[in-house]
Amino acid sequence: MASKPVTKPALHRRIRNRLFRYGEMLRRIGSTSAPERYVFIVTYGRTGSTVLQKLLNTMPGVYVAGENHGVVRGLFEAWRNATVLHDRFGHGHQAADDPWYGALAADPTAFAVDLRQAFLKTILKPPRGSRIIGFKEIRYLVPDLAEQLAFMALAFAPAAFVFNRRSVDAVAKSGWWKDADKDKLAADVARFDAITSAFAAANHDCCVMLDYDCWTVDPEALRPVHDLLGAPFDRQRVADLLQVRLMHMQPR
Repeated sequence: MASKPVTKPALHRRIRNRLFRYGEMLRRIGSTSAPERYVFIVTYGRTGSTVLQKLLNTMPGVYVAGENHGVVRGLFEAWRNATVLHDRFGHGHQAADDPWYGALAADPTAFAVDLRQAFLKTILKPPRGSRIIGFKEIRYLVPDLAEQLAFMALAFAPAAFVFNRRSVDAVAKSGWWKDADKDKLAADVARFDAITSAFAAANHDCCVMLDYDCWTVDPEALRPVHDLLGAPFDRQRVADLLQVRLMHMQPR
């Protein structure tokens, strides 16, 4: 069976995509130097997090990647296990026949730093010249969120957190959550709100709380994010950005 001929527009699109990927590779070579600050968009599905990701990437020197499928969640769990190893089993005299022989040598804090460096070098790979780097993630409806946030603040110091929430009724109506247990979703969102509110209250100098129903109708609600990251706020520019519908939000 003869292969389908490649049309000129399709060929041009392939060339353009390859050039873009090549340019991105060059842009990220040697990009593992420490930034001034890290920033994390912390939320759950269908809260406008990709729009916030796009907004932050318009700020000078800011690079915010998309989701990483919970890679940092895995780092947190590894660090937590290392902490338990040291604190619970790394005490007293340990002979070579002790089940936890060597646990005393574990250094959870140094481990957290090394995990961060590995994540930056092999996963995030920010472009050169980025002064603030981070990512957005939606996989935060977990019972131990407070512990995970504490780990992120430790491993990625100094860190800034942008907490984004939305009415649970609106979230539940979206196709993303069509198969979810709505009562469980409501309980998970309520717990997320409580944990993030408490964390922000205790760390007010590095946190911003956003509400989808506010910033989508009033760009002024996004000014605190600009202030947090030291970026100029242009109300009209932000308003124009909010008017652009993202590709993954287009009807299919």
